[in-house]
Amino acid sequence: MNPKLRRILWYAVNAVVWVTLAILLLTMVGPERFVYQTPAKRGQTGMVDKTYIISPTKDAVTIGTRANVLIPQAELDVDFGATLDRQPAGANAADSTWQLTAEETSPTPVLLNGELLTGNPVVEAGDIITVGGVEVTFDGSRRGILGAIDWWESGKVSHLFASPAVMSEAFPIVLKAFPVSLYTVIISFLLAIPGGLALAFMKMAKTRWARWPATIYVDVVRGTPIFLQILLVFFGLPLMPPWQLLVSAFPQLNESGLFGVVNSLYLRAFVVLSFNSAAYMAEIFRAGIQSINKGQMEAARSLGMTTPQAMTYVIIPQTIRRILPTMMSEFILLFKDTSLFSAVGLTEIVMRSREVASSTLNVSPYLLAAGFYLVLTIPLGRFVQHFENRLAKAEGGGGAVESDKADDALVDQTTGIPIPTRDER
Repeated sequence: MNPKLRRILWYAVNAVVWVTLAILLLTMVGPERFVYQTPAKRGQTGMVDKTYIISPTKDAVTIGTRANVLIPQAELDVDFGATLDRQPAGANAADSTWQLTAEETSPTPVLLNGELLTGNPVVEAGDIITVGGVEVTFDGSRRGILGAIDWWESGKVSHLFASPAVMSEAFPIVLKAFPVSLYTVIISFLLAIPGGLALAFMKMAKTRWARWPATIYVDVVRGTPIFLQILLVFFGLPLMPPWQLLVSAFPQLNESGLFGVVNSLYLRAFVVLSFNSAAYMAEIFRAGIQSINKGQMEAARSLGMTTPQAMTYVIIPQTIRRILPTMMSEFILLFKDTSLFSAVGLTEIVMRSREVASSTLNVSPYLLAAGFYLVLTIPLGRFVQHFENRLAKAEGGGGAVESDKADDALVDQTTGIPIPTRDER
């Protein structure tokens, strides 16, 4: 087939598919809903609006204090005061009606639009049902995109893992925690750069009195889980006399700082992340420096530069250019590691999402937290890959080869020298 004709057919099929999906979405009829008010959650005051979406597989709905439509403030002798039955049973929302039945044991009569209930009437959209002195509105079905959202919310699995209503409730709470994670990783990363560079020079030193301490430090930090290091610092450091003297000299450490987080929590988080990242940065710097041709140092020395001058003005600038993609990958990994601080009280993204998840008995806030991480990690990851490709082309090595392994981005694409990176955690 002609390539041009094949391309036209491909576009035509895609257009038909997308138009069909759009029509189905805009004409979709969602399941029926009840809208009512209940007391706010523990720790809050007043009343809040609630919505109960009837599952398409449910043919009977109860209204009461222990019922489908839960109104705990209702005055009832039994668990529920009114029942709605689908007619005919098993039909969809567009082809069925709901018949209202009152419980005779209710101390207060069931009202329909403010009038006493007689018989078993069929409720319509907008009808107000009063049970135990509490009004519940039968909202009927919504159409289009709103109806599609109601269908999604009515599913047990979709509501449990990706509820738009729960995520909208959690969004402002998790959003406030996003700057905490970002601030923590930025400061820690900036502190890790000079620490890693110092460790790299120590590992390359000729004297073993400099090499051995740096080697031991790097091996210990890289060989132990960062979560264990967090526990040691957060619960062990406050027991040490130097820390207690520091807190006594600077009582501001126990006060709330940026974004409402206690300053001492920030300080301990900086210690863990910067000391941990410095061990990995040391290997990155060392491999980058050793990848520079030795002739560069000899040429600089022949021009009269001292070794520190040659390292500062010749070797380090070239090293940074080569290891910059790897350093950015380390920043991404460090940003994801901030989630571990949720176990020690730092109010970052995961901790805030866990609080909402525990109060709503829904795991959708965790999916929202993943979105906050992806907002930063995906663009940075794409930028790292683009930067590697440009760097490889500039060095005459062609484009960087993509790989399914996450650590492949931490390999120097221009020299072919593998740069030691952090292990899988």
